[in-house]
Amino acid sequence: MSENNSRDPKPAAYTDKTIPTTKAQPEPRPEPRPRPQARAARPAGSPRPAQRPQARAEQPDDAPRPHAQRPEPQPRPHAAPSARASVTSRPLPRAQVARRRRAADPRWAMARNIALGALALLVVLAIAAYSQVGAVASAVVVRDVRPAGFALGGGANILIVGTDERVGYPGEGVRGDTLIVAHYDTAGRWAGLLSIPRDTQVNLLDIGATKINIAYGQGYARAEELYGPGTTPQEGGMALAAQTVEQLLDLGKHNQRIDYMATINFDGFARIIDALGGVTIDVPYAIHDEEYPTEDFGVQTIDFQPGVQRMDGERALIYARTRHGSSDFERSARQQQVVRAMVDEAKAKGPVGLALAMPKLRESLRGAVATTLPFANPGQLLGLLWLASGLSSSDMAQVRLSPELDPSYQEIDYNLLWSQQGLDTAVTALLTKPTPANAQAENARVQVFNATDATGLATKVSFTLEDAGFAVTTPGNAPATSQARTVVYDMRGKPTTARAIARLLGASYIQGAPEGIESQADIVVVLGQDAVK
Repeated sequence: MSENNSRDPKPAAYTDKTIPTTKAQPEPRPEPRPRPQARAARPAGSPRPAQRPQARAEQPDDAPRPHAQRPEPQPRPHAAPSARASVTSRPLPRAQVARRRRAADPRWAMARNIALGALALLVVLAIAAYSQVGAVASAVVVRDVRPAGFALGGGANILIVGTDERVGYPGEGVRGDTLIVAHYDTAGRWAGLLSIPRDTQVNLLDIGATKINIAYGQGYARAEELYGPGTTPQEGGMALAAQTVEQLLDLGKHNQRIDYMATINFDGFARIIDALGGVTIDVPYAIHDEEYPTEDFGVQTIDFQPGVQRMDGERALIYARTRHGSSDFERSARQQQVVRAMVDEAKAKGPVGLALAMPKLRESLRGAVATTLPFANPGQLLGLLWLASGLSSSDMAQVRLSPELDPSYQEIDYNLLWSQQGLDTAVTALLTKPTPANAQAENARVQVFNATDATGLATKVSFTLEDAGFAVTTPGNAPATSQARTVVYDMRGKPTTARAIARLLGASYIQGAPEGIESQADIVVVLGQDAVK
């Protein structure tokens, strides 16, 4: 096929032969002399008239003419006459000529008006969005009642606590059902999520060894006792939860601290998703839970089929909270998956879409969210908006405390006790920007398993991964042959490599081990029917 060397056609005003420029008006030529009329014959013997000068022969138009009285050049219609006007003038630059032609073109005038109108609309929307944020801030921002502190490390850390508050049952107290540390770097425009299982064991106040999800409830109930008069229950709960997480992860050793806190109850979580218009979730495997709790302390049966599906707030909340259909560690992975889906949904809407959705978001946040984030500070707000405008799920590191990350963990009386080495590994992964270069540094081994009835599929995909530069071991067959979706399992804390493989194959990413498959590899890829081509 021959290469097409055609170029964009030039506007009619520009041709390959000439480029029009503004020139001085040409000198008006004097009117030609009229030819003398034929004279009558001179009578014989009459005196000869005096000889007149011989008439000048006609010359072509471009021939030089003798000096003659030249008229003054006429001034241009749009400029006042100038005494310095001369017969010859310098040609205007081509760009200036183009601008004058565009200015005279009504289509350009219309485009300019449309652009100005769009800019004005964006300014109005930005002002409206900022005012909406200000209105929300006054309702959700609370004090940080912890002792003052600072850290020298880069970025900032937010502790997100998902609270379980049963409406109408105040005697049941409040629990921190979900704990996620979110690290964000506004300069690099990336973020990380570290999930802490609610059964993680910590030493808490005068209680001693207990589960970490008790910390928020204790701070909530003993707010004034722990942090002084005037401290609200939410302020006390967030403060004690943050101090407990800092102690567990030993963040000071990494020059980090919990800079801000935020709480959100389950009802508010669902309303935010509805305000965004729902989220798209790729369910990697079938989930069946016959003991999902209801608001009145009953149970119900829920099911999720594998595949990409659109979920509203209520459905996404059930997907994130269910635990009996799989392990509690996979529950943490699903919670991060929903958070990433919310980020992608917000980015897809763009600034204008978010500004239009702001009234609904404001109502969904009111009474459901509390935070110490300084939304009233314009600098902080602009930094967060800058981060959100360029952030996608691929720019988010995903880490969770799990047996795969810390093989030496212990389980004592249903409490999870993590080793200090495992905790340090988790924090380091949280603070590491997810880049392709980091995948090579992880030096991960990958094994591919075929969960379909297509012969040779695992071998074919293994060759594909080898060509992409990944270290692949001998492929195998999974026990099941009817899996719908391909899933990449990060079994030993190699998140950057696992995410890179998931993006390459268009697969789901889970931190953990697949059921029924034993492998010594760091990452296991289980191929589903979507990999059959």
